Amino acid sequence: MDSSVYLARQPILDKTGKLFAFELLFRDSPEKEMAVIRNNMSATANVLENAINGIGLSALLGTHKGFVNCSREMLLGNIPSLLDPKRFVLEILEDVVPDESIVSAVAVLKYRGFEIALDDFVYSEENCKIFAPIFPYLSYVKIDLVNNSLSQRKEAASFFKNKGINLLAEKVETESVFRDCLDEGYDFFQGFFFARPEILTGQFAPTQTQAILVLLKQLHQNLSLDELCISLENYPAIKESLVRYAATTHIFRNPEKLNIREILVWVGLRRVHEWLMLLLYSRSLLDEDSRDSALFRSVSHRAKFMENIAAVLPEQDNAFCAEAFLLGVLSRLEALSKVSLSSVMSELSISERVKSALDYQGMLGIILRLADAMEKDAPAEVSYCLNQLNLKSSVLKPCVENAYTWAAYA
Repeated sequence: MDSSVYLARQPILDKTGKLFAFELLFRDSPEKEMAVIRNNMSATANVLENAINGIGLSALLGTHKGFVNCSREMLLGNIPSLLDPKRFVLEILEDVVPDESIVSAVAVLKYRGFEIALDDFVYSEENCKIFAPIFPYLSYVKIDLVNNSLSQRKEAASFFKNKGINLLAEKVETESVFRDCLDEGYDFFQGFFFARPEILTGQFAPTQTQAILVLLKQLHQNLSLDELCISLENYPAIKESLVRYAATTHIFRNPEKLNIREILVWVGLRRVHEWLMLLLYSRSLLDEDSRDSALFRSVSHRAKFMENIAAVLPEQDNAFCAEAFLLGVLSRLEALSKVSLSSVMSELSISERVKSALDYQGMLGIILRLADAMEKDAPAEVSYCLNQLNLKSSVLKPCVENAYTWAAYA
């Protein structure tokens, strides 16, 4: 069996917008008909174990839980025994018929300590009757907002809250819908950080963001180390954050005892550039450990994955790879940080190749489409992008694994 692993990881957020868990989607190929849930049990076990052991739980999940999709075969087989019930939530797929054998299996898994979720539930009186036997074992019900009407969404919230079951809204695409679901009693949310929320226009970048943009522009201008040090002294909050970031690189034992010039030398200007780009997404990073930010993690992984894909393309230089990383960050800037992309473009010297790629044009645009497809678990689109890039699906595993590992320590 091919050891390649296609893995998508989507964050699940709580009511405050903080990271609660990740949904993990495993396949042994981006081709839809070869989805892991259609393979035999030993192959499924192989893929799960390969992905978890290959990447490592720390890089994959951090301290958070992972939701794992479970087919009928997985629930009735021995696959969940691979997983730690303290780290994983078993997600029953919507096409699993809850007959007597499934109800019995779910009861056993619940007894073993697993939390159980029901995926993509469409609220109706008929479906409530069909799935009623497993309701007592559920910790979460996921409501797909595309397949449920507004009235179904509200009725589902009332119905399951009365049963003490947590509600998770899937495919939340705008901030207004997020707020509405909050008011209706939903507990967790998925999709908010992977789809563009409200498009914001005419906004000025906050003062701290402007400072980051100034530093980025100076890096592009190839200023000397001494000149960059002087600039950083003008922005003490960013300077202090850089010291904390240096501590996460494991290069220094006591980075706070080093001067800023020594840190710049040892961390490297390219990595400082990447760190500054990521800071654009969450000003809270200036006040907390960046590794605890869901946004920092997701954008870090996206950017590094795109850089890795660029690196395996033939005849591409370091500048192209750096542009792929930059594109990954810029592609999430406007909708998620509420900073106008046009203000960033005016402050930074962005190449025409990157500007075009933001509209999915050129080779970089295809890499961006591939990143989108991986995050949204769109196998057909993944396959299309790989064909356009003339790459085999086997390149995905090392690119994904390296990106997760890198993002965990970024």
